[in-house]
Amino acid sequence: MRQGILPPKFADKFFRIDFEAAPLPILCLYPMPPSLPLEEVTLDLCGLEQHPRLISWPMLQELPRVKMQVPLICQIFNWVEEVEWEGIRLVDLLDLFKIETHPDGYFAFYSRDRVFFEGLSRDEARDPRVLLAYGLNGAPLPEVHGGPLRLVVPFLQGYKSVKWIHSIHAFRHDPVGIKRLLGQSSTGQLNDRWRSQHQIIPPAGKTGDPTPVRSEIAPPPSVPVAISAPEPPVTGEIESVQKKKSVPPQATMKEVIALVRPGKQSATRQALEAAGFYSYTTATVLGRSRQRGLRFESEDKESVAIKFLPKQYFSIIVESSRLPAVIAALMKANRTGKGAYGDGKIFVVDIEDTVRISSGERGGEAI
Repeated sequence: MRQGILPPKFADKFFRIDFEAAPLPILCLYPMPPSLPLEEVTLDLCGLEQHPRLISWPMLQELPRVKMQVPLICQIFNWVEEVEWEGIRLVDLLDLFKIETHPDGYFAFYSRDRVFFEGLSRDEARDPRVLLAYGLNGAPLPEVHGGPLRLVVPFLQGYKSVKWIHSIHAFRHDPVGIKRLLGQSSTGQLNDRWRSQHQIIPPAGKTGDPTPVRSEIAPPPSVPVAISAPEPPVTGEIESVQKKKSVPPQATMKEVIALVRPGKQSATRQALEAAGFYSYTTATVLGRSRQRGLRFESEDKESVAIKFLPKQYFSIIVESSRLPAVIAALMKANRTGKGAYGDGKIFVVDIEDTVRISSGERGGEAI
């Protein structure tokens, strides 16, 4: 039994927690992805100015193998285990396939569960201690610990070592990992106590995960959310008024509609994809907003009033549990400042069902 475990207040959000597992605790924020035979394992790589490349398992096996005895530190739950990892250096993979980003850029690492993702700065990702591991203590990496392929970043908090690695994409700006978006951790950096105890020296250069502002990890109170606020108690003698309204059951899916400035289209797409949202619809539309009625002089000196303004329309269908993350991504990409006009609006709509025409899949599977 491991000593000193300190479960945080959001421990109940985890799909699975087992602190007695060997050689490492088992921590899964979301359900484990289905098993894959090695011949079907692929890695999706995409540099900043490149098209995606699909790397097969045999191609990964051709890179030089390394073994490394390093600790995995979970600062959130207060435990550490030192094990032997076997795999390939991430920097060797990036160099071989020429996967690059801006000198001050970042890489995002996506799990095969299609939900969990985290980011590293370019300097962190290219540190020779960072591994794509497929072995643990002399044996193939077990699925419960992220097999067949996981990230190992021994100088950052354990959640940065993304399990079941599926894809690696380059970004110019910080992709803001899922733990920050959920408000479960403000930074992936280890504190001084852990660094001192295990003689950990962070890599030189730019770090990822600077201390975020509130709007980066949770939507402000003014943003519509899925759960309705409780109604205040009703007083009075009229029976019909005293009766509380029946609250309809919450839909399992939501449509998030965002109307933003056209010039923010690229930033919005990047923010959505950095947060793991790849399925969305976007189009240029005309809308009426607070600027309507403003007047200006045309070239022929006639006064013209603004009636409609161009806007960029985004529609994203998500499961209810991912609603805060998509709103936070939209806010981060488009908000210019408190009280500023023209940043746009976000609407949240209940979706009762979704059906994929080709296969008949329903609900989240259809998305």
